[in-house]
Amino acid sequence: MGGFSVHDMMHYSLYSFAEHSPDPIYILGTDKRVIYANSVFEELYGWTSEELKQLDFPHVPPELREELAQMYEFIDQGRRLFALDTIRVKRNGELISVKITISPVKNSNGCITAYVCVLRDVTELKFSELKYYKLFNEANDPIFIYEQGPDGKPSRFLDVNEAACRMLGYSRQEMLDQTPYSIAAESLQTEVDRMFNCILEGDGMFVEWIQVTKDGKQIPVEISAKSFMLNGRKMVISITRDMTERKKTDEYLRYTENISMIGELSAGIAHEIRNPLTSIRGFVQLLFAESDRGREFYQVLVSEVDRINSIIGELLLLGKEAPSNWSECNLVQLLRQVVVLLSAQAHLTDNEIVMHTDIDSLMLKGAANKLKQVFINILKNAIEASPGGAEINVELYREEDTAWIRIRDVGQGIPVESMNLIGSPFFTTKSGGHGLGVMISQKIIHNHKGNLLFRPNKPTGTIVEITLPVV
Repeated sequence: MGGFSVHDMMHYSLYSFAEHSPDPIYILGTDKRVIYANSVFEELYGWTSEELKQLDFPHVPPELREELAQMYEFIDQGRRLFALDTIRVKRNGELISVKITISPVKNSNGCITAYVCVLRDVTELKFSELKYYKLFNEANDPIFIYEQGPDGKPSRFLDVNEAACRMLGYSRQEMLDQTPYSIAAESLQTEVDRMFNCILEGDGMFVEWIQVTKDGKQIPVEISAKSFMLNGRKMVISITRDMTERKKTDEYLRYTENISMIGELSAGIAHEIRNPLTSIRGFVQLLFAESDRGREFYQVLVSEVDRINSIIGELLLLGKEAPSNWSECNLVQLLRQVVVLLSAQAHLTDNEIVMHTDIDSLMLKGAANKLKQVFINILKNAIEASPGGAEINVELYREEDTAWIRIRDVGQGIPVESMNLIGSPFFTTKSGGHGLGVMISQKIIHNHKGNLLFRPNKPTGTIVEITLPVV
C-alpha cells in the first residue's frame, strides 16, 4: 500500500462507501455538476452516471427547481451541512419522498474538492406519518398533546386534532396558543397542576373535567391522559370525550325513574283516598241538606272536598302509562284550537293570546288530547301570571326534524333560585296551586320524546319552550 497516499486512500474510501451504501448517492464537483452516481441511484432513479453528467438534475421535479438555488447557495457559502425533506422523481415519472443531506469533501489542505449528496428514501416513513395524522385528525374525540415546560408546568399545546378545534371553537393556530389552564373551568384552575403531576408520576389518569370553549360555554368531559418520553422530553397525550349528551341522558333517566316511582306511589295513595272522600262528601250533603244555618259551612266543606278530589285526579294521571294508540296529528291545528279555546278566558282580564307561525301544517305522531292538555296547562298559567291588558305570545316554527313551541308571558316571572325546582312534585309559585300541572305536562312531553324548559323572559315574565320531534 506504499504506492497510495493518504489523500488517495480517502478518495478510495469515499468511493467504497458510496458504492456499498444502501442509499442513492451522487457526488458534485465544485462546478455544481454531477461527477459520479452510485449503482443504487442508477437502479432506483433510472439515470446512469454519464446521463447525470450531461443532464441538469433530471430527478428534480420542475415545480421544485427553486431548491437547486438553495443548494447552490449552500455550496457558495461553504457551509458544513445541508439537509432537506422533499420530493424527487424517477425516470418513469414516479414520485418519492426523500431526505437529502449534502456534505462537503475536503482535501488535506482543507479545500473543498467535492460534495456528497445522499438521498434517503423516506416514502414509508412519510406514509406512516400520514397514517398517524389521518388517524389523529379524523378521530371523533378531541386529542391534545403538550409537554412539561422548563418551569415543570404544562406547556402550550404542541398539537391538537380537528375534533379539539371543533369542540372548543378555536382555529388550530389559536389552539396552539392555549394551555391546559386556559381551557379549564375557573373552578378547576387550582386542580390543573395536581392532575398534571399525577399524569407524570403514574401510568395514566382518567378523570371527569370541565373545559371552556372560546365563547365561554362550559362542557363536561371525560379525560384519559398518559405521559410518554420523546427525545428526552416528558410529553402528555390527552384524549377528551364530550359528556354533554351522556349527562343529559343520565338526567333524563333519573327524571323518568323518579316520575315513574312518584306516579305509582301517587296512584296507589289516590285510590285509597278517593273512596272514603266520596263517602265524606255524601255525608256532608246529608248533614247540611235541611239546615239553612249550616249552608255556609256546607259550601266551604264541599268546595274543599272537590279541590282534594281534583288533586287526586291529577295524581292518578301520573300513574297512568303513556298512550300507546298514537296517531298523526297537525301541531299547527292543535295549537290554534287551544288558543281559540283559551282566548275567552284571556279576554276576561283584557289579555290577548297572539299566535305567530308561518307554517300551515306540521305533522307529528302523538296523542292529540295529551298534547292539548299540556298547551292548556301552560297557557292557563301564562294568563293567570300576566297583568291585565298584557299580550301572551305563542310562537311555532320548525328546525330540521324538530318543532319548537315558545310561549311568552310578561308576568312577574319565576325567581332564578326556583327555576331548577319547576316540575318537582307539589312545588308551585302560584297561590292556590298544587304543583302537579307542570309535572304532568313534563311527563307527557317526555313520553313524546320532547323537552319542556322554563327560562326568564327579560325584562319580566317567563318563556316556556317545548320541543317535539316531527314526522
